[in-house]
Amino acid sequence: MGFGLLLIGYMFAFVASAGMGTYLFAGMLIGGFLMYLGLCELRKYSPAFIFALVGSILIILCSFWGTMVWIDSFFSLGVGFSSGIWSTVYDWIKLVVNFAFNLALLFGISDLSRRVELLETRQKAIRNIILVILFNAYQILLFFPIGFIKSDQAFFLTILLILRLLYTILNAWLLFKCYAMICPEGQEDMPKKRSRFEFVNKIRDAKDAKEDKAIEEMKEYYESKLKAKNQKKRSKNKNKK
Repeated sequence: MGFGLLLIGYMFAFVASAGMGTYLFAGMLIGGFLMYLGLCELRKYSPAFIFALVGSILIILCSFWGTMVWIDSFFSLGVGFSSGIWSTVYDWIKLVVNFAFNLALLFGISDLSRRVELLETRQKAIRNIILVILFNAYQILLFFPIGFIKSDQAFFLTILLILRLLYTILNAWLLFKCYAMICPEGQEDMPKKRSRFEFVNKIRDAKDAKEDKAIEEMKEYYESKLKAKNQKKRSKNKNKK
């Protein structure tokens, strides 16, 4: 459906690239391209993914700019791409693009979850939107020369790293859950692929049985409530007569 490619691309662009140092642009390029392919497919099921699709293109363009910065710096070409001003401009643009992409991606997931009536997934997408906004607001705050922040930059940068790690992991996990739970129309009743490990199958079977029981109990509860309501209504109409 597209969530598989989207998940792998997200891991490259926002997880693997964080440990690549000066080669960050490579993770962004690979990740951006994979996310673009996944989002092209997902846009068929929710038009809201168009914003994230545009965002993935911007991530690819940012990775090209990052490539030019790296080439200019590594080979000492003196073109100016690695100069302080352009480097700062690039950092700000990358910050805005990453922020906009994550918001657009979570908005698309929220919309698709609403369409397929996965309320819990939609709530998690909204929760992650709040985390992304908080992270970026905090990141922008660190750019300003505030006294108590300057006095202990290591501490505040550690908090920034923790926040980024938190929202990135939560977003990746949300994408994985979407990959596992949301499927194209017509494939809802297809049996799940069995694992080669029997203990994994037993855990899955127990979980599925528990969910089926909960659904059945909820169905019986609402049926009993509806039945009681109808009886009360009939009794009331009978008394009027």
